[in-house]
Amino acid sequence: MTPDTSRHYAYCAFMRRHRSTVWRVCWHFARRVRGNRDDRKARAEDLAQEVWIVLWLKFDQLDPSAPEARQRRWLEKLTETVILDLHRRQLGDPLLDASELSELSELSDTSDKTHLSDTLFDLLALLPPDEQQLMQLRFEGYDAQEIADRLAATSGLTISRDAVYQRISRIMKKLRNYGRQPLTH
Repeated sequence: MTPDTSRHYAYCAFMRRHRSTVWRVCWHFARRVRGNRDDRKARAEDLAQEVWIVLWLKFDQLDPSAPEARQRRWLEKLTETVILDLHRRQLGDPLLDASELSELSELSDTSDKTHLSDTLFDLLALLPPDEQQLMQLRFEGYDAQEIADRLAATSGLTISRDAVYQRISRIMKKLRNYGRQPLTH
């Protein structure tokens, strides 16, 4: 599978232009975390990482011809939505718990989040199309039953809610294993 490189480059350029915007919003929310400054910084980094993943999945919704200020407002709104969704997830829905994905941050010993995003892009590109679709629905915040219904509607695949949980768990394990191996192109 060959990733769409023009989309990838546009995404990375957008990320570089707006990483301070995402960091500012994430830091605003992370300041409320109990603990010391390092705890808050780690939380802000986790939030930013999740934002970059969701941005990749929703990047086609961004109007490239829109003025920069409008693009920034769209990104700020997306960031706030992702953070609020993460907060809701932490209140008890195991399907939407993003903590497993944050373990992928161990793949990179650099603080450059662009490199981390590139790594995540590469890892997701290794998945078969049906698993990519499942993970996209997961990142968009659909619950297990909604994912099962959407898969049935789009691909004719009939699976139970419990099977959705199992498949996501297996995909997460696969992504962690991919992340521990050197990527080859």
